[in-house]
Amino acid sequence: MLVVGLPPAPAVAAVRNAEDLLIVDCLLPGQIRKLGRQATYLSARRPVRTTQADCEIRGGEYVSYDRANYQTALKVWLEGAMSGSAEAQNNVGEIYAKGLGTAPDYGMAFQWFRKAADQGYGRAKINLGFLYEQGLGVPQDQAAALNLYREASGIEDELMYASVVQVQIRAKDEQITGLQEQVQAGEAESAALREQVRKLQQELAQRRGALQQTQRELAETQRRLADARASADDDLTRLLENQLVAQEEEINAQRTQLAALERQAGAGGAMLAGGAPMLEILDPVFVATRGRNTAVYRGGPGKRKIVGRVSAPQLVREITINGQAAPLTANGGFSAEVEVPAGGAQVQVAAVDQQGGRAQLDFTLLPQAPAASSAAASTAAAQAGALPRDVKLGRFHAVVIGNNSYRDAGYPTLQSAANDANAVADLLRKRYGYQATVLLNASRLEILTALNEMRETLKPEDNLLIYYAGHGEIGADGQGYWVPSDGVQGNPKSWISNAAVSDILDTLASRHVLVVADSCYSGTMTRASVPTFAAGTMAPEKWAGWVKAMAAGRSRTALTSGGVQPVPDTGSGRHSYFARAFMNVLQDNDRLLEGQRLFQEVATSLALGSMDAPLAQMPEYAPIRYAGHESGEFFFLPKGGGAATGP
Repeated sequence: MLVVGLPPAPAVAAVRNAEDLLIVDCLLPGQIRKLGRQATYLSARRPVRTTQADCEIRGGEYVSYDRANYQTALKVWLEGAMSGSAEAQNNVGEIYAKGLGTAPDYGMAFQWFRKAADQGYGRAKINLGFLYEQGLGVPQDQAAALNLYREASGIEDELMYASVVQVQIRAKDEQITGLQEQVQAGEAESAALREQVRKLQQELAQRRGALQQTQRELAETQRRLADARASADDDLTRLLENQLVAQEEEINAQRTQLAALERQAGAGGAMLAGGAPMLEILDPVFVATRGRNTAVYRGGPGKRKIVGRVSAPQLVREITINGQAAPLTANGGFSAEVEVPAGGAQVQVAAVDQQGGRAQLDFTLLPQAPAASSAAASTAAAQAGALPRDVKLGRFHAVVIGNNSYRDAGYPTLQSAANDANAVADLLRKRYGYQATVLLNASRLEILTALNEMRETLKPEDNLLIYYAGHGEIGADGQGYWVPSDGVQGNPKSWISNAAVSDILDTLASRHVLVVADSCYSGTMTRASVPTFAAGTMAPEKWAGWVKAMAAGRSRTALTSGGVQPVPDTGSGRHSYFARAFMNVLQDNDRLLEGQRLFQEVATSLALGSMDAPLAQMPEYAPIRYAGHESGEFFFLPKGGGAATGP
């Protein structure tokens, strides 16, 4: 068969503006094909996901996501889905789950994810597991969710998920007696909470109005200051500079008050929705066993610190460890020391909320046994986290963004973002051998251009880390955004949405991508879908098999500094609390480090190091929704740390 009439694809598509670099569902024209000497025909059109500019130059048909609804997106993929393509079926499911231009239809999403999952498509299994875990479109079924996550990971033995060490605080006797009284009391409490949330929301609106007024006054003062400097009026200049400092301090105070009110309103909403605080142990790390929960640490018998955190700490009355009260910080962190004998110690961590609900986590804390034989020495090598000899991680690249200065006066100048970006890039280059691109005070076009260059140049064996430090926004629709240096307050079209970043990540050839955001990133799923393996507690062949499977899988994960709440700009010298914790972990690491353990160590460091932070900070780590995550993990390997080991 001869294919004719196909113009050569250009190396780089023409780019006129930032929108040209956004990812679209593109329907390419069919190929002109000739069969024998007589028959010439046009093949069916082919769907792809590519940039708007690339789709245009290849003569494709598209509707960009900013203007699309689910019908136009479905038009691209539905024919392939009906024909049985697992990729197309999963894409149709994601279109329904996203709810482009309309409310999400999780029932339809479930049907299409199921079709693709039945064909063994790993990405669809992850998506389907998320629906089961959250009860979206189907009855909630945690067991079914974990089974799907396990299938997608490709590993069944010695596999543990992060949700194992999270327990929800609930009243243990709520179904035993007095159900009717509890219902009536709950209704009264709900009414009181609704009124409290209403008042908080009113106060929040008033505070926002005051903040906007102060920002307008600040802009006017800046203008007058510029005029005074131009006219060389020293007295007026000093007066205006003092006013400027006072207004900036007032804005910072108002932002802190706003954040506190948002947390209070969010906590009230969570209670109305039936939510509850979550208790989690950060350090030491739990390992999978067939009996009691077990946590193992490197070291001998003696005192060992236990570090944990709770969500919504304002709703928690008390934390105890083995019956002794553990101080709870405003950020939700707590810690206490436990005496651990050679045979291990039994530990009970309990949390009680303001209504008397209780969560309890029991586990065995074990010191790591010393090596005593050649077999133990081999195990010790695996415990050190060395890279198995038959695993190749490929090259490592990074795009590091630090935005301090913003053109819009409504965004205050940050103090640490550029410092964080430079320091992170320097550490990645020198200690881990990364090829790092640094963008300081970057515009929307500059950020999207840098990400598109990665899309066009990276190979499947490459790894990409994207680090962003700067202002973040949450839109009226709940969508998270990064604010570029030319971003305009109140104009989401001038920002970069998490959805746009996720779409770019989806089209990258790189097998492993990690987004580290010292700002909000709300496009993640749940950490329960990330498989973990504690190096040092299993046989070397198990560790090697796990690393090999995770290196072969396609991963798209995000490590964020604080969910969707505001995070402090400074606090640890020239760096933010999060950046300092992130860099300390990478600097101290001397072995193969997976993303899940990076998160645990950063979260532990933050829980201990940011107790005096003005805002609560609870980092998150999870796969990114709709970015192409299937399984696998992101790894860090310091230079000289790749000594091969094997069974």
